[in-house]
Amino acid sequence: MNKYVVILTVVVTLSTSIAQAKLVSFSSDAVYTWSESGVVISQHIDSPALSDIMMSVIANSEIAFTATTLNETDFIWTGYVLELEYGGAPTFVFDSARSTHFKSALYPNDWKIVFKAPDAVPIGEVVTLQFKMAFVDDAPYTFTLTQYPVPEPATFALLGLGTAVLLAQRKR
Repeated sequence: MNKYVVILTVVVTLSTSIAQAKLVSFSSDAVYTWSESGVVISQHIDSPALSDIMMSVIANSEIAFTATTLNETDFIWTGYVLELEYGGAPTFVFDSARSTHFKSALYPNDWKIVFKAPDAVPIGEVVTLQFKMAFVDDAPYTFTLTQYPVPEPATFALLGLGTAVLLAQRKR
């Protein structure tokens, strides 16, 4: 079973209001440490990666996340997707996403970021993703952050061809 490592670091940034953004509490199903100024989560996961997170922040805060992911899968990544529950309370901040490999980030809605090439992430290399999430009030937030890599198109073609060959042999 292929696994890859995801390390999320939460760094507090200034909010859009006069008050400074601040984490009040944080918990996750992954191994983590936290303080008012940030959180580090480390986990070994299968694709797609699901992180159940519960946190409280000061109202009107934007919290910056840095996710460092090692490609330990059997395919080259040409993209990466981050997704929150559709319609959930925390949302991604438009135009806040950056990456060491993927030069463009698309926002199909407030709950999804799609990182795209030009640079692929070869097997064994690390990619760093940065993004912000917005929190409207200071109520506790519970949400799932789903993340998964996008294989290169050639990998899809090979998988499809292999499946077709197996089906053809099975019919014989």
